[in-house]
Amino acid sequence: MIYRWIHQLTALFVLTVFHLSAADAQNSLLVNFGSASCSGSGAPGFSLITNPLTDTAANLITCSLANQVPDIFAVFIAYNPKDNKIYVADIRSGNTKIWLVDLGLPSSINCPVTLDSTPNFTYSYVSNNFEFDNNGNLWSFSAYNDSLGQCSIDNFDVSTGQIISTRIVQFPPGNFPTTISSGDITILPNGRMFATLGSFPSKLYEIHNYNQTTSATAVFLDSLPQSCFGIAYLNGKLEITGTDFSGTCYYYNYDIATATLDSVQSFQDGQLPIDNTSITPSVGVTNQLAQAAKVNENTADITYNIFVKNLGNVSLNNINVNDNLAAIYGAANVSGIQVSFLPGQNAANLLLNPAYDGVADTALLLSGQTLNNQTSVNSDYFFELRVSCRVTGLNPGTIYLNSAIGKATIGSAGTTSYINVADSSNNGPPSAVDPNNDGNATEPGENVPTPFNFGILPVVFIGVNATLSSVSSATVSWAVATPTLKASRFEVEFSQDTRAWTVLGTVPISNTNESSYRYVQTNIPQGNLFYRIKETDIDGAYVYSNIVALHHSGTTAAWTIFPNPASDYLTIAPPASGFQEPAEVLLYDATGRLLTSALVVNSPLRLETALYPEGTYVLKFVSDGNTITTKVLIMHR
Repeated sequence: MIYRWIHQLTALFVLTVFHLSAADAQNSLLVNFGSASCSGSGAPGFSLITNPLTDTAANLITCSLANQVPDIFAVFIAYNPKDNKIYVADIRSGNTKIWLVDLGLPSSINCPVTLDSTPNFTYSYVSNNFEFDNNGNLWSFSAYNDSLGQCSIDNFDVSTGQIISTRIVQFPPGNFPTTISSGDITILPNGRMFATLGSFPSKLYEIHNYNQTTSATAVFLDSLPQSCFGIAYLNGKLEITGTDFSGTCYYYNYDIATATLDSVQSFQDGQLPIDNTSITPSVGVTNQLAQAAKVNENTADITYNIFVKNLGNVSLNNINVNDNLAAIYGAANVSGIQVSFLPGQNAANLLLNPAYDGVADTALLLSGQTLNNQTSVNSDYFFELRVSCRVTGLNPGTIYLNSAIGKATIGSAGTTSYINVADSSNNGPPSAVDPNNDGNATEPGENVPTPFNFGILPVVFIGVNATLSSVSSATVSWAVATPTLKASRFEVEFSQDTRAWTVLGTVPISNTNESSYRYVQTNIPQGNLFYRIKETDIDGAYVYSNIVALHHSGTTAAWTIFPNPASDYLTIAPPASGFQEPAEVLLYDATGRLLTSALVVNSPLRLETALYPEGTYVLKFVSDGNTITTKVLIMHR
């Protein structure tokens, strides 16, 4: 939205600055268990591979497990973000033996000098694949019923093998895996779980609701051209690995944001992949213009809010954020700089850099500090700063663009294990740090600089959305860039054909720092509904938002689908009557290709849509031999 607005201002001169090079990009570590040669020769062990999805992929270290396991079979590994250790499991004897390997993370990366041949834990529970989430919970599959397409997903105690909780995973009809004993699991730092399961072919799934009280659902994503045994998350992509055990070792990249599977590539460093996990240092930054007050004809007082978050699964060393005000406004034009943490937004107890002046010293924090990784019970994995200054020499015909740069490392400085990560800020509040929720804040469209225009042009719409609030009402919500100094009012306009428009109501603008607004339309008609927002300035100038669409089926006896259009998900609720359990819900794209299916039993279904591109889709409901078809729109905000 901001880019579209900027391009329309062809008469204005734009100033912007970036200090983020390709060398500073996020860099996950692929952890590969197997052997040093694709032929299978060499002792069993695991390697840490840097820059794994690039032409410069390299083996950082290899740790031998020859004293722990006799060969590469019936062994898998997982990284635990809670204690920063690698867990190695051997299940060949009908029980589970687990070794803990301390690499020294996050301050250093080295194989342990000695590793005991006796396992740390031994118990009778036998897991099929396993992986830790960011809270240190360990998840595993078990008890597969290939006729029903169901298995259990267990959260079990790694020290005792006792099952803490379990629930059923339902795989979609037509896409049951051949087995769950062949494959692997990966869990993103934000909690999303993906799995590759089965062979000839292996299939890729996302597992929904595995950590909820209800049953879990496996959403089919793609069939893999070859059998794949390992999977790892790497900066917005899944690396899915395999071998034919005849000298060919390969991997595929699956882009989470675009739901695309790349062509096959040779596995990194000539190694043999059997099981994978990953260490994902990652930082995300947003920058929002919080306030701007005109002092005179060329001077303003400006305030930015800068939010920084650890998006990865490992603590970040040397965390810092740079904001170069001199590069934006000119060194001689910046004065009166004040920096503080927003109230309650520094649980990590970080210290500010008292020498920051936005000119010669652009680092906002003291060096050498650490930002922990995210868990469900802490709040020390993010912080938010407020940067205020007075700027003179401003030109009403210039848009000034500010990008704050977050940087951090893992490993020891000056050694081969030293890894840099960085992110250029995205314009907006903290919720804009990773809009598509794939764990990678550095993708195109997620590093939009923050604009400031001294001329105070008409309001800028950041997002508009319409959703069904009930079977008879719709809620229209929108957000705008602040401050809205010249703005007078919003008018919510409605149409059923995008040609004839009526005004539903007026929303006055009484607070120039208010960014979010909403309007509820009651007694909505059936069919396609369209909305747009008109903003009018105090001098009569006006601007329109983009148009958003909504479809309403119109009866309480129908299936309820909301929001429509959808961005990240659809909620699908069965009708109050005339519904025969269970019902199958199928989602098709515009070409008729089946994308996913799920069963509705006795509660509303959440259908994830974040991975699908914008467009029109078809939903089918099959219940007791009857089929109902409707259209839905996917429009990402």
